[in-house]
Amino acid sequence: MPDKAPTDEQKREGDKPVLADAINTTLRAIEGRTRLYRNLVVAVSLVSVLSVCLAVFLRQWLALAGLIILVPLIGAYLLLDSRLLRLWRARIVEMVRSRGLDVTTFSKTISGFRHIPPNSLRVMIATLPANDDRTCQQESKTGPRVTNDEFEALERKNAWTILLVTSLLTLALICLISAAYTGSVVLLFLGACVATILVVFRKR
Repeated sequence: MPDKAPTDEQKREGDKPVLADAINTTLRAIEGRTRLYRNLVVAVSLVSVLSVCLAVFLRQWLALAGLIILVPLIGAYLLLDSRLLRLWRARIVEMVRSRGLDVTTFSKTISGFRHIPPNSLRVMIATLPANDDRTCQQESKTGPRVTNDEFEALERKNAWTILLVTSLLTLALICLISAAYTGSVVLLFLGACVATILVVFRKR
């Protein structure tokens, strides 16, 4: 006697473990991103207050140069946050590809968690492949993989852009402030050149 086809209820029961794993993975990712953002706020606040207090106490405007540290701090935050997003998406896409996670069901379920920041969650879910990509897996195993590779390539390109912009902006500010303090024409010219390169790069 042939086996009976699984009912819709049985399919939903089978989806529960992978759905639970996807939800837990997402909650951990959001917790990590939230913790990273809190650390950034604390670091920015400390650097800003310390720089201003030193400038007032020492009566030296040069102490405000400590605010330059904010640029690499923000750049590091963007890089680390992007990495957390890539790792989370890679895990979810793997669940879609190998364990049959339904993206629509997952999105509707995780969106019901009221304690999750809706904007952050919306951005994360928007990076996931549609269910059509998952169903096309039966015809072509490389479908979702290509989508994932394209996302990885774009994110890595963005990471290099953030790193380059952060480095150029930090160098330009250091040169310009040093030139203003020492009166060096060479440092002023160098800072202006770096700033020009940064502007041209951003317009591309």
